[in-house]
This record gives sequence, structure tokens and C-alpha cells, in this order.
Amino acid sequence: MVFVAITGRPGIGKSTIFHRVVSHLRTKGYRICGFYCPEVRESGKRIGFKIIDIDSGEEGWLAVAIDRVRDIVGSIRPRIRIGRYVVVEDDVRRVGLKALSKCVDRDLVAIDEIGPMELSVKDLRNNVVKVLERAPHFLIVVHRNLRDEDIVRILRSRGTKTFFVTEFNRNNLADQIIEMFCST
Repeated sequence: MVFVAITGRPGIGKSTIFHRVVSHLRTKGYRICGFYCPEVRESGKRIGFKIIDIDSGEEGWLAVAIDRVRDIVGSIRPRIRIGRYVVVEDDVRRVGLKALSKCVDRDLVAIDEIGPMELSVKDLRNNVVKVLERAPHFLIVVHRNLRDEDIVRILRSRGTKTFFVTEFNRNNLADQIIEMFCST
């Protein structure tokens, strides 16, 4: 069993490494479930984050900049605010919970990322915990300041190998992680 967490500062290349590994493992026949949360930019300015099901490609909004909520998602009543973003709970539940429900019979759970926005929706957070506890293998990107006690406990108890991405190692990490998965 292989359990890998990737972390590091914003913009260092965590998601690039994650997607390279996932793409390669798919070519090797891995059945993968989970989600990823890319940033969305408009005219060079970040306006929010999507949540996308790795398996189906179904997507929704994870969070939207406060000044863009009405333009992008209409008249939601924001309950959860993280910095200058509002979490779009309905989309998070619709996409994230469906993505995790597929993990029962999959080879690899892959999530990019587990951070404050994703963990702010209780249903999603609880399902992430359950899925990671049972996963035969996982590849996750974790926020550099992850403090969730249950997730930290799982990482420790499963012997998770954590990679801190830097400018010096980011070009080699995908191959190193792929080797870990392919040698089991």
C-alpha cells in the first residue's frame, strides 16, 4: 500500500506533480477516484476555484471571490467565508460527495487539495476522512498549514510519505512518486 501527501507553498508545482502522477497511473490501469480544485483566473486575476471529479469531469465551484459571487453563481446566501472567498456549498456537495462515493472499488484515491476550503463543508470533510481511512492507496495534496486532527491522524497511522515541494526537487518528484506506486 502506498500513501503519498504532497505539500508546499502556493504556486510551487504541487498540482502539476499531482496531475502527472495521476495521468501516468491511469495509463498503467489504475482505477482512480477523487477530485481536484484548480484556480480560475479572469484577465490575470484569480476569481475562484473549481471542484472537478477526476473520474467524470463533472465540475462546480468550490469557492468564488466575494466581489464576483452574484456574477458567477447568482443569488446564493454565503455561509462560509475563507479569506476573500465564499465557499459554494451546494456545488461542493454535489461534485465532491459524488466523486468520493465512487471510491469504494477504486485502486487509488486522489485529491488535490485538502485545505481550509474543502474541509469547511462538513459533509465533504467527513467523507474525505472515511475515504482516506479505507483507501488501498492514496495521493493527496495537502495545504501547507493542515491542522485537521483526523486527517493528520490518518496520515500518521497509514505511514504516509510526505513530499515538500521546492524549486530544487519539483522536477523529479513526479517520477519518484510514480516509482513508489509502480513498484508495489
